Amino acid sequence: MRLVNRVIEGFEDLVVAVGLAVATAATCVDVFARYLFGASISGGGELAQMLIIWAAMIGAAVAARTGVHIGVDVVVKRMPAPVAKWTVLASLLISALFTAWVTWLGIQLVQFSYGTQQTTMELLWPRWPLFLSVPVGMALMTYHLLQELLHRLRLPPEMFLETIEAEAPPEASTAELEAAHPGA
Repeated sequence: MRLVNRVIEGFEDLVVAVGLAVATAATCVDVFARYLFGASISGGGELAQMLIIWAAMIGAAVAARTGVHIGVDVVVKRMPAPVAKWTVLASLLISALFTAWVTWLGIQLVQFSYGTQQTTMELLWPRWPLFLSVPVGMALMTYHLLQELLHRLRLPPEMFLETIEAEAPPEASTAELEAAHPGA
């Protein structure tokens, strides 16, 4: 299982890094060509869009893997430990079911695009590889959400609240802001 996770993580990190790097380079070359030669590179913007979409979809899976998706845990932290545990588990399960459903819809979109032989406007590439980012990203996100669900399911309720990210009380963050920015 560790090898599978390492391969998946390596794939995710590579897609996000290369996608953003090439998209940035394509955009820069397109802008320089426009200002230096008065004409843009055909398809540079479209290529950048495709790569950013892939990076965003896989980036969502990375966020699920690393636990940086936005969550409201203020209420959960004030619940009794067993209630907090089951609330978070239910949230993870609902999220995994939703991303699994979007994965299924994404597969249907890819099949439709492949069957109708849709192409992009400028590059005239098939559209289905672009649409493939949806089921791939959502399937990876589902995988990471289910991993987190199983991990948290094994935790005893007493230890569960400790695993939820701690936040500083509002007074502390206000004091820190005032100290960092006096007179603001």
